[in-house]
Amino acid sequence: MEGDLTYHGIFRAGQTEKLLSTGRGVRGKYEFSGVRMSTNDLLGMCRYEKFVPSPGTLAVLPAMERLERLKISPRRTRVYTGVIRSRESGAGVEFFGTRAYVPGDPLRHLNWKAGARWDLLITNLFEQERVADVGIILDARSAVEVRADGESLFEHSIQAAASLAEYFLREGNRVGLLIYGRMVEWTFPGYGKQQRARILAALAKAELGEHAVFKELEHLPTRLFPSESQIVLVSPLLRGDVPMLRYLHALGYRVLVISPDPIAFEKRFLPQDECTALAERIARMERNATLSKLRRASVNVVEWDVTTPLRIPMKQAMVGEKRWSVG
Repeated sequence: MEGDLTYHGIFRAGQTEKLLSTGRGVRGKYEFSGVRMSTNDLLGMCRYEKFVPSPGTLAVLPAMERLERLKISPRRTRVYTGVIRSRESGAGVEFFGTRAYVPGDPLRHLNWKAGARWDLLITNLFEQERVADVGIILDARSAVEVRADGESLFEHSIQAAASLAEYFLREGNRVGLLIYGRMVEWTFPGYGKQQRARILAALAKAELGEHAVFKELEHLPTRLFPSESQIVLVSPLLRGDVPMLRYLHALGYRVLVISPDPIAFEKRFLPQDECTALAERIARMERNATLSKLRRASVNVVEWDVTTPLRIPMKQAMVGEKRWSVG
């Protein structure tokens, strides 16, 4: 804690004083029942202590990383103007196609080369850019957690979810958050700064848990997400998660998986010997097989070594394709 929480001087009846202090805390939600106060005279001979009830709550929000240029392509967009391509012609900046000129079309959109070739007036069409529904799922199952030397892989997942929510809201999208673990905690979709505060508050109190019903992803409440919207799952992944993610894609959702790498995370805290190297090879083969199954099912996967900023693997995924579209 930083700041002086003591007051020196005479305290008259009805007088008020404000004492300020700042501090750093671990992400979480903390409940306070009150404060303990002590007073004493100038010479320090008489001392009086009293507990003053003043219940309150303090939420330490997760750290965030500023992300940029994440291109998604859900099958359905909303009517409001945004930055996501809608696959429909209209006002925009990205080329969509051409058609014959219709009176009233802006002359600046005429395609003179095509017109000279076909001997008629041709108009360029542009793709409309709109906002979309984005559902972020945070995997809070105890089975996916890796903890070593006081560090938690789950905390990195929370930071990734917070960063993604902040980015999509900044771009004008409607964003909802589902925390899936001990129970289903749902933050209803919304826009803007108030929704950002609601999502960060939900992430601040997120905890790992285990429940027989939610042991597998097959019990995801898909009806919470608008049809043909964008789903972003933040999870280290288990082998049994593949069928459900395939099913989500079959339902028409665009699915992106941000997967913190548990193997690279745990390897840093293990002895560097032959046994560790062999165990890593076996675990890596199993994980690569799981990721390959998802990619063959048109589920985009970004594997993230948490020792690097999230924006780096996201950028590499975009560079790998001319147009990195989710799904």
